[in-house]
Amino acid sequence: MKVNKQKLKSALNILFIFGTFILVLYFALSQEDLSTVGQTIRKLDPWWMLGGLGCFLVHMTMEGGLLYVFYRFQRVRVSMRQSILCGLIGMYYSSITPAATGGQPMQVYSMKKYGVPAGITSSALAVKFFCWQCALLLLGAVAWIFNGAAIHRALGKGIWMVSLGFFINGIMVVLVILLAISRNAVRAIIIFCVKAAHRLRLVKDVQKTSSRWDAALQDFHASVDIITKHPAQYLSLFALSLIQVTGLMSATYCVYRGFGLNAAGYGEILAIQLMLYIAASFTPLPGASGAQEGGFYLFFGSYFPGSIVFGALLVWRFLTYYLSIITGFIGVLIDGSRNRKRATRLAALQNAEPADGESDDADEQAQPLDAADDEAQPPDQETEP
Repeated sequence: MKVNKQKLKSALNILFIFGTFILVLYFALSQEDLSTVGQTIRKLDPWWMLGGLGCFLVHMTMEGGLLYVFYRFQRVRVSMRQSILCGLIGMYYSSITPAATGGQPMQVYSMKKYGVPAGITSSALAVKFFCWQCALLLLGAVAWIFNGAAIHRALGKGIWMVSLGFFINGIMVVLVILLAISRNAVRAIIIFCVKAAHRLRLVKDVQKTSSRWDAALQDFHASVDIITKHPAQYLSLFALSLIQVTGLMSATYCVYRGFGLNAAGYGEILAIQLMLYIAASFTPLPGASGAQEGGFYLFFGSYFPGSIVFGALLVWRFLTYYLSIITGFIGVLIDGSRNRKRATRLAALQNAEPADGESDDADEQAQPLDAADDEAQPPDQETEP
């Protein structure tokens, strides 16, 4: 039987994620008893855990809300419900693929079924990514300025990992800015990297790979135009990204307080969490698995007593990662169910005599902003948004 390569890759990625979790579990349980961990987690303050869930909900809502606002700016009639569903799909596939590479293609495919052009969604995702990077680096820099002593005290010689994380994440922002200044320079860099990868036998077909990257460059260039021509729109999306990043990073403080700890303030815990995320974000593994868990021990080892640090790791990782997989998978199932229902209705309508006034209900497309029909509308080509 022929196995689908994409499904095989997804299965292997999921196995890797849970394999990493099992290794961490084994390592921790070799140090302490399982019943001790269970007792520790049962002592958690439920109100602080609700706060942690609230932090995740802020992150999840902003994931779809940013797309919704972008579509509004581009005059694409998409409902908030569909935007959040698209965000959930992205969260799921980004969580189970290396370097979060699977989320954006699946989101483009999902929104295309609602009548949204692929180029518009690609631009939305590119702008959202740029806003996230800028928000992450800005909050990280501010946190380092105001909590530098605590960061150095917690990390010691491991501070180089944070510096490397800032550098790699900063490159992403610089590339977008460079694209705004000189598109040809970015194309030259891409061609150089593809040829270098070919010499290392990482790329087989130079022409095909270069063409694919050039197509992606077109989408990114369109996104940069949106940023440069409409700064007010960018600032609005950037503000939402600040809320999203802060929401996700704040879950760690809820875990900290949930275990009855209060020696460190919110700003300090948030600063350490930002450093951990920045340091581990460049790890090319699904969900930065392994790097995040190991980093938690290193970065928060002095904040959580040894008897509860593993329990804190489990709760924190659930709130900030595994919950994304669970809710994202639910979103994928909902999207698949709606697609099947839509296909069934279309097939039934094609086989039946169309009745007067009923043809507009054939398909559930994107919810319009100011009309009662469900058909997504592309942006107005005659009016610049």
